[in-house]
Amino acid sequence: MCDTSLEKDCIMKRKYYSCIYRVSFLSFLSSIYAIYCECYDLAPVPGGVFLTSVNYWRRPTYGWRRNLDMGYVTCAVIYQNYRAYYMTSAIVWWYYFFMFLGVICYPVSVYLYKKKDLWGSTYVHCLLHVLASIANVLLYHNRVCIIS
Repeated sequence: MCDTSLEKDCIMKRKYYSCIYRVSFLSFLSSIYAIYCECYDLAPVPGGVFLTSVNYWRRPTYGWRRNLDMGYVTCAVIYQNYRAYYMTSAIVWWYYFFMFLGVICYPVSVYLYKKKDLWGSTYVHCLLHVLASIANVLLYHNRVCIIS
């Protein structure tokens, strides 16, 4: 976490980013659930999101950690959506629904941040993590994650 003297370099104050830091741990639980459901090829998706998010939100500044987080999340969502496309269960559409809602939260969070509504931005970004984790659990619960 940003030390008080270094907090001036952070994109927001600790009271905001610490919420996002904490909710990032949901991705770790999604990764564990993927392993439990034998979705071994998908477990690194939320696992990597967990690592890059925690790495970034412990001290959110512009730079390589932010770029790594955003780049990994983009690639992870593309890969997971591609894999979901080939799954046959009807629950996959619920996965897409919740993932869509989660992805929509990102530009809303950025918009609120630019409007200086930092609590709104924080809550919407946290909601992104919650919705994406729900989507992940729905997808992994199928237990049909064998690469075709």
